[in-house]
Amino acid sequence: MALRRMTPLVGALLLALGLSACASGPGAPASSGAEAPADEAVSYEVLDGGDAIDAAEISAELGEEPEVALPDAGLVGDLMEREVVVEGDGPAISSASTVVVKQQVHDLGTGESGPYQPVEAPLALENPELPPFYAAALEGVPSGSRVAVVVPAPVMLGTATGAEDVAAMLLILDVLAIESGQAADGEPREPAQDLVEVSALPGEQPEIAVHSDRPAPQEQVIDVVLAGDGDTVEEGDFVAVQYTGLLFEDGAEFDSSWGRGGLPSAFATDRVVPGFSAALVGQTVGSRVVTVFPPELGYGEQGSGDAVPGGATLVFVVDIVGTL
Repeated sequence: MALRRMTPLVGALLLALGLSACASGPGAPASSGAEAPADEAVSYEVLDGGDAIDAAEISAELGEEPEVALPDAGLVGDLMEREVVVEGDGPAISSASTVVVKQQVHDLGTGESGPYQPVEAPLALENPELPPFYAAALEGVPSGSRVAVVVPAPVMLGTATGAEDVAAMLLILDVLAIESGQAADGEPREPAQDLVEVSALPGEQPEIAVHSDRPAPQEQVIDVVLAGDGDTVEEGDFVAVQYTGLLFEDGAEFDSSWGRGGLPSAFATDRVVPGFSAALVGQTVGSRVVTVFPPELGYGEQGSGDAVPGGATLVFVVDIVGTL
């Protein structure tokens, strides 16, 4: 897609990449196909290193807002320049990957910086509406990395026409690759509660049986049935999870990432109901967590749409597959 004269901060990096069809998974609209042809002079080649990126200073705490010293705009060349600031230990990202991202954009002309924030939906890098430079910047980078990329104006815009009026940008990306069917892979533990029976086979979708004949708990129950050894989820982290939500009253399922093609969902732990957040914070990546909590920690007396009635005690089984 040829992006023309997108300022400031490239339209807040296209409204945090909230373009139609940028989000992966069912319900994402198809590409319109109405793309302007890219200028033949524009190359999406990425150099590892270069004058501009070597002059930048970026802090190396993955998932934390970066501290940045910007390079001089006069150092920017014709090609993208990349530095892997924090190298992850996951698989290499490819153009076919789907990723979860937290990002920040810096205008090298004005020195202005955008917010450090997550892209609210997973991104399929092969999506034709995603700017070509974005996928190119991540190609070959290990999952779990922080990447800094200097993007010249013609590359950013997809054309050299009018690029003289637009400054280059520094794009910082904290990135995790996710896969359909991804599941917790921790060590099995004996269950510590008898309200919900959950299979504890690492790497497999859980089977769940709610014992609705037992009294609903008055306080939250949290039980780890697979214990992962990855990073610890902290308050406000952006997490990638598989989950199933059920009503304790009758075991009816009201929501599940597994039922939407099996691609993990991603969200900040402070953007969900309190009971869900409490079940995640302090747990480790690779864990499967079972939680049951009363209405005041869920949707309260108002419920949520037609699926969750008011006053419902909720059950969630959550596989934590990544965190930023």
